[in-house]
Amino acid sequence: MLSNNRKIAILFTSLLLNIISINCYAQTPVVSCPATFSDEHGTYPLINVSLYDGPVCMKAALVPEFKKDKQLWVLDTLMDPSLVCKYDGTNHYIVFDAKGATYCEKKGVPVQAQCMQ
Repeated sequence: MLSNNRKIAILFTSLLLNIISINCYAQTPVVSCPATFSDEHGTYPLINVSLYDGPVCMKAALVPEFKKDKQLWVLDTLMDPSLVCKYDGTNHYIVFDAKGATYCEKKGVPVQAQCMQ
């Protein structure tokens, strides 16, 4: 009987450690667009994003894959991606360096965008 209890304890501990190690490999965000942009004139919601390989001024826009309810950019390790967050009702935008990201995605209403490692 003691042997069975020990086997159950070992099995349970092993299962718990596997669950913990799986969570450690979860994708973590490199950058994400803020839901809104505010200035002295008002607050503006995020409406669109673009992704560039390198600085935006180089105009090397990347084309996303369209999946069900999201757009997905799969990135190469040699890329130096820039995530551009665009807001409704203003000409202002925010540019983030997404170096180290393996993919970026845009989804939902309201719009959400992030680049993940």
